[in-house]
Formats: sequence, C-alpha cells, structure tokens
Amino acid sequence: MSISGGDLLLELFRRHGIEYVFCSPGTEWIPVWEGLARSRAQGDKAMKYVNCRHESLAISAAMGYARATSRLPAILLHANAGTLHGAMAIRAASLLQTPLIVFSTDCSHYTEYADGKGPGWWWLSQLSSVESPDVLVRPYVKWSNAVTSKESLVDSLCRGCQIAQTPPRGPVFLSVPRGLLFESLPEMEITPACPSMALSRPHPDDVGEAASQLLRARQPIIITERAGPGAANKLVELAELLGAPVFECIDPTFANFPDNHPLHMGYDASQALREADVVFVIGATTPWYPPSSFPGKGARVIFLDEYPLKEQLPYWGYRVDLSLTGDIEQWLAALVDAIRARTPESAFPNSPYRKRFEMWRTKHEQMAERWKAEAISSQNDKPISSKWFLYLANKALPKNSIIMEETIIHRDLIFRYLTDPEGYFGVSAGGLGIGLGMAAGVKLASADRPVIFFVGDGTFSYNPAVAALGLFQEYHLPVLTIVLNNGGYVTMKSAHQACYPDGWAVKTGAYLGVDITPPPDYVKVAEAFGGWGEKLEESTEIEPALRRALEQIARGRPALLNVVTDSGAG
Repeated sequence: MSISGGDLLLELFRRHGIEYVFCSPGTEWIPVWEGLARSRAQGDKAMKYVNCRHESLAISAAMGYARATSRLPAILLHANAGTLHGAMAIRAASLLQTPLIVFSTDCSHYTEYADGKGPGWWWLSQLSSVESPDVLVRPYVKWSNAVTSKESLVDSLCRGCQIAQTPPRGPVFLSVPRGLLFESLPEMEITPACPSMALSRPHPDDVGEAASQLLRARQPIIITERAGPGAANKLVELAELLGAPVFECIDPTFANFPDNHPLHMGYDASQALREADVVFVIGATTPWYPPSSFPGKGARVIFLDEYPLKEQLPYWGYRVDLSLTGDIEQWLAALVDAIRARTPESAFPNSPYRKRFEMWRTKHEQMAERWKAEAISSQNDKPISSKWFLYLANKALPKNSIIMEETIIHRDLIFRYLTDPEGYFGVSAGGLGIGLGMAAGVKLASADRPVIFFVGDGTFSYNPAVAALGLFQEYHLPVLTIVLNNGGYVTMKSAHQACYPDGWAVKTGAYLGVDITPPPDYVKVAEAFGGWGEKLEESTEIEPALRRALEQIARGRPALLNVVTDSGAG
C-alpha cells in the first residue's frame, strides 16, 4: 500500500504530538489539504488547520499558540516567497525562544516531469532558486535541513521536533521538495518520536558558591527578563529570603514577578546598580544598557541563563563573575533550598535580611503611590493621558485577562499598571508587526480567558492587519485590540530631537517619518471584518467604553478601541 508525501507528513505530525498546523496558502500543500479533508470526512478532526492569509501571520499565530500551551506547532509556507515574508517572525521566535517547526517547499532542483509537464510556469520563472530556501533563515533558526527523500523527511522531522523543544528552545526549518508531497510512496515504518533533551541539573558545588555569594552580600539586587511564570514562585521565595529587590528589564519576555509584591521595584535599576555589591541576573540579554555602564565599584555579577554566552549576538559586552547554566526554575529551587539550609536566623525579625526587606517594602510603596498619583493627576488631560487610561484599564479588565502589548513608547506604562506573572505575554522581539498574529494564537489556546492586545498606531500599520482581522473573523477569535493612538512615531521624533537638538527639523517643526496623516479610521477597519469598534477621545468615557468592548468580546465578537492619547512618555 502506498501513501502520498502529504499523507506521510500528516502522519509524522500525529506521531510527534503536533495538533495545530498553521499555513499561508500555496498550491504545493494541496496533498496535505487532501489528507486533512479525508480525515475530517472520516470523522477524525483531531488535527486543527489554521488558514492564515499572510506568512508572517502564520508564524506569529503559531508563536502565540506555542507560548500559551508549551506545545509544538507546525507551519507550512509557500516556496521561497513565503520564507522571505515569514523571516522576520522566524527571527522573533528565535529571540523569544519559542519552539516551532517551519516547512517550506524546495524547488532548487526544478525540472520538467517525465511526461513533459510541470507544476506551472510561475514555479519555473518566479518561485524556483538555485539554493534551498533554508539558506534564507539559517541565521535565525536553531537548525535547518533540506529534505531529499521520504527517509530523510522522517528523520529530519523527528530531529527537528527534538531540537526545537530542547532548551534553549527555538524554531527549526525544513525545506521539502514539492514533488515529494505529490509522490506516491511505499508505506514505511516510522521511528518513535525523539524526546527533547533536558538541561543538566545544577551541580551542588555551583549552587553552594552562588548561595554563599548572595548571603554575604550587603546590598544584593535581582534583575530578570525571562525567568518565566513557572519560576515566579521560587523567585519570590528567593527574594524574600535575601530581602533583595527584583527589577525587570525594560523589555521582559514575561511578567516574571508580582508587581504588587513589596520587593518588586519596577523597571529602572540604574540607581540600585550603582549601590549594589552583588547583582543576580536571571535570564536576560540586556540587564542594563550600555553594557559598559557596569554596576558600582567592586560589585560582582552572578548570571543564570540557559545559554549565558549569547552566541547568536556579534557583541554582548557584559562582565560576568559567576556564570550558571541550566534550567532557571530548577536553579532557583536549588538556591532556595541551599539558602534555607544556611540561614535559619533569617526567619527572625531582627535579621539583616528582614531589615533589608522592610527597607525595600517602603521604597516599593513609595513607588506605587507615585505611579498612582501620576495617573490620577492626569485624569482630565486631553488628549487622554496614557497613564490614566492604563490605570483605569487595570481596574476594568477581568482579573483572568491575558495582556499582550506591541508598543514602544507606552511599554513601560503598560508594565507599570497592567502586568502580572499569570497574564502577560511579551511580543516585541527584533521587529514590529507580529502582535496581532500572536494574539490570535494565544486566543486559539485560551478560549476561556479574555485576550487584550495593546498596540501603538504606528505598530498597527506594521502588522498584516487585514490578514489578522480576517483570521479573527474566520476562526471566531474575540480579541480586544486597543490602539494607543498618539498620531505618529513618537520614538522617531524623540530620537531626531536627541541627535539634532538645534537642527532644521526642530527649528521648523517639520519632521520626516514621524506623523501618521491623515489618520486612518481604525474603527472602520475592524468593522470591515465583522468586528465592533469605537473611537475614544474623552477621559470620562474610558470606563464605559471598556465595558462596551468587554461585552462585545464576551459575546464572541472581536473588538477594537481607538484611544486617542498623549505621547505616552513615562
């Protein structure tokens, strides 16, 4: 008995636990579609196919699904052109350490078939190339391979799934000959799925050395970017044992620490770095910037990461005194146990650790009161104050909401007022334009939780918005998109002013590449795809507008709020 290459690919997906396939249409995938149609007609609907209308949307939606479920999705891209369209999102998956297995078809060996026919003139003139498409994304994936036969397809998919899910996780890429998908292949025995490889467990000597350095510190601080929600409880325990404050980097992948905890000290560690004698960096690429602005004289840096050498970067520049490699959650658990064993006195109210805790509690409360006061003092501003809007949004949005954001100028305010370890997914990584897709993927995986996506008006234009809103509509994904609309690219204007404070643009007020004029009607864009939309310009309408938007998504309808705001500077 024989099967097509498309059927073989689907069977491999099933054997490796892949339940979701994201695809941007290309005619080479017809054998896969035919296999799925047959399975559905026979009552097997276990594998979910998500039809995306743009390649970067397919990648970003798969990223959202993977991050929400920790499960591996597959993505099917069109030959060459699809890989080029999806390359930025693939790079983002690499930076966000998101496991994906991405496929494109290979027509680097294009020839006519034996019957003198071929797939079409456009394959010859527009889609074929002298190299396999994996060369287009090699710098951005953990591993890539060009499949040449059914045997190498079986082996490459098995290895690819294993590599993608082994820490540090990330995307892999396989190019598959178009002809192989259509070819009738003899059935063959499929090898069992390869398990992902675990990182080695923390060595007791290394745990002891790190614990000793942290305990001896007079003024330790903790900085993290991607400890992750799974490690949040252990990070809280560690911080409380040491009486050490926790700072998050300005662009965290997750909300790593409860923002209402007395030891959470926000996103600016500059002053604390000057005073610290031990800095414990947990899962970060840029714990401070520039790298040369090293912490205070004599400070030691302990660095914990799954891959601390940052081999994918041409320059890193951070000095590290003690490097710890391994799974962050395991390491934090081991450190907590070691510190508890060494410091029974830390439970007493007069211990130095408790005194530090109380000092930072006071600083945290002062910070929280200052943030609250800043928001309240701006409640009557027009345009609407970003601080006031986000402060009220924190009160109005359901506590089980998943908050996502793809902004630049508003990012620190969203972190300040809205994030927590159970409900935040970072989006930005190396380029803008993947947020709407990631929101769709997260919603696919989180049907019972409201998904709220904040995006700047400039970044909204970078997204494949038409394709993404069509995805919301087709798959009934009631995401609430909140466009924080300050009328342009404020970051670009600020950078211009900083570089040329006395220049012609400043003198004349005429900036290039800054304004979005005339302003689009974002509400009509949402309505074109069956969504609900509303433009918000008055502070008094913030809470009623949020209630109306939440009512719409509760009914299963995508919603968009166009919020006309100030510049958003923190």
